[in-house]
Amino acid sequence: MKQKMSMWGIGPIFAFLSIAYVVFTLAISCYFSPVFKISLLPQWLLSLFGIVLMLIGIPFFIVSAKTIMRAYNSDSLVTRGIYECCRHPLYSAWVVFIVPGIALLVNSWIGLTAPIFMYLLLCKLVIKEEEYLERVFGSKYTDYKNATPCILPFGYLKRFYKKADSADAKGRAAD
Repeated sequence: MKQKMSMWGIGPIFAFLSIAYVVFTLAISCYFSPVFKISLLPQWLLSLFGIVLMLIGIPFFIVSAKTIMRAYNSDSLVTRGIYECCRHPLYSAWVVFIVPGIALLVNSWIGLTAPIFMYLLLCKLVIKEEEYLERVFGSKYTDYKNATPCILPFGYLKRFYKKADSADAKGRAAD
């Protein structure tokens, strides 16, 4: 019998290490306040970017969390909806949107190193979840994995344009 992975997967380890790094960078940023301020752009613009990122990231997180809870409880693989953007939107919400948004709001360029740290950490840790999903769902997960970006949702745009080009080519062929 295959042992079922916790619904939280690598989340607790990822959260602990990420929070520790974020607290460390924010402490350094506060202690050396003027040194780590982003002076390239005005504070109002940084705040606006930060708010926009968080307004995207928080719903992204909530939708992916609700979706994964339903899928976990029904032992099903989700490949549609928000899971078409990337394989790990729950983690992506933090790495791509929420943490960078916080760093911009507190005006800390060293805080912007946190998403980089988190991305590298996640690339290492997520392997365990992906191996588990391959064991449980087999080729269905492997096909999904090959077609969908892992963490950064921007690969979705490339897929979207490929679909549009494909549909356009079919339309031209019919003419």
